[in-house]
Amino acid sequence: METQDTAEFDFLQSNPASTSGRSDAEQLKSALMNEKAAPEILQFETDLVGRIESNMDYQDEQIELLKENDDMKLVVEIFMSELSRIRYLLRAYLRVRLQKVERHVMYILDNADVAARLSGPESQFARDYFVLFGSHMKAMAANKLPEAFSSLVRQAAAHPTKDMVPAPSLDQHVFARVLEDRGNATVDEEGNVAEFNRGDLFVIRYRAVQQLVAEGAVELV
Repeated sequence: METQDTAEFDFLQSNPASTSGRSDAEQLKSALMNEKAAPEILQFETDLVGRIESNMDYQDEQIELLKENDDMKLVVEIFMSELSRIRYLLRAYLRVRLQKVERHVMYILDNADVAARLSGPESQFARDYFVLFGSHMKAMAANKLPEAFSSLVRQAAAHPTKDMVPAPSLDQHVFARVLEDRGNATVDEEGNVAEFNRGDLFVIRYRAVQQLVAEGAVELV
């Protein structure tokens, strides 16, 4: 088989849809690392996941065709191994996000901007999980307490804020690698400034690089 035929199977090649110069596989790995390291749930990578899922379906079909050729057994094994690696990364990415939904479901659903970061299936999962979680907590504890203290979101009904809704700590320290030159940027409430140049590595509060992570100028490691 000619090189131009087998090249279509290489997830490591840079995808034309990417403006970063990195392949979809590399972008997925970065998205997984960001999601693992960030204390909050990040924006779902809709376009990236869509491209990867479509590519995997296509490559599954092509691998089945190649299996008919005995001379391509080694090539098929290589392609299948690479496909398994991508599936593992994708499952890990989705699993980490669902774990965050479970951990901060009330916070997510209570903040429209954060809830908007979820995919459609994730949003449905969050709503279903909250209903089940709420029903369980009420049956096990809340319904046995006086009405003034039976809320799942407030320690007492008179409290003005939802002080029982756990929120992610944006002041958690993270390792951050700079992907794009951004010059000087304010990194704390005191107005201290740091210079962000491509390749720099920082140990820094997540809050300071939150927007840069969202823009793809910084990745977490």
